[in-house]
Amino acid sequence: MTGRLYIDGSDAYQQYGVYVTEGGWNGLVSMPPMKAVESNDWQEEDGVEADLSAPRLDTREVSVTLAFRDADGLTRLVELLSGGSYHDFDCASIGRKYRLRMTQVPNLDIARTLGTATLKLADDFPMQDYTYEPPEGGVPACGEYMIDGVPASDYGLLVLQGTLAEIMRPAAVKPNMLRNISTLPGAIYDGKTVTFKTKDVRLKCLMRAETLAGLWKNYDALLHNLIQPEERLLTVAELEQDFPFYYKSCQVTEFCPDGRPWLALTLTLAFTGLFRIESDIVLAAEDGAILTDEGGGNAFDMEADAESGQQNTIQT
Repeated sequence: MTGRLYIDGSDAYQQYGVYVTEGGWNGLVSMPPMKAVESNDWQEEDGVEADLSAPRLDTREVSVTLAFRDADGLTRLVELLSGGSYHDFDCASIGRKYRLRMTQVPNLDIARTLGTATLKLADDFPMQDYTYEPPEGGVPACGEYMIDGVPASDYGLLVLQGTLAEIMRPAAVKPNMLRNISTLPGAIYDGKTVTFKTKDVRLKCLMRAETLAGLWKNYDALLHNLIQPEERLLTVAELEQDFPFYYKSCQVTEFCPDGRPWLALTLTLAFTGLFRIESDIVLAAEDGAILTDEGGGNAFDMEADAESGQQNTIQT
């Protein structure tokens, strides 16, 4: 357990008898959230007009779960973290360094001299002193999902099952004017138009790299590019559609730093507009090739058929 975590230069296990439990790093390695974005919410338009001229990352409070071999060591560690706000955490086992302050110890479970404790720590310096380096991949190239024209696979990122359904899920409807008069049954609603609120979309992803240094290189490059000014663009090949968005937050649910490292994360993106799913319907052969009519158009065009009443001839 030694050589895995250093706090203010001291080995945490040798000095205090504590070590981070399995899964205990997840909160700390999650990307910091974005500060709240100001926006105009026009009733007659889908989504919002967000001010993304200068997006900024927010401070964050994270939980780190520690196991300890004696209660006295944990007490001494808490005393250290109580003496001065900020302390240096060199997380050698995962290749990351942080400057953190303790906010509370919300959970403590002890049996005789052994136990676990949860430290809540605040990270007030997101991406401090970071210098951008381009990502180096780590998974087979794939163009199913792209961020600003860059395949997610360039970041070593695989988008997992369930994400497409998230993207296609309709947003909530913006309420129009509603009058509910006590002397009349029901209500009077302005139902001429339907517009949708902005919606949060959760991208479920797996990030993998050949080395731990490569994983963090990809990870930091992704966050750096997500928080650049103005809207970002998510391209979904299966839908043949682009969706403007801005980054909101991230949660790491699983993290394996050993061997060929990987982590499972969920990126929360705010879709700002143009997120109605286009509904063009076409016929395709078993090999995926689009079938066309004699004029070169789609073999199945519902609107054209309805208007003209003509039957298209399918060419294979």
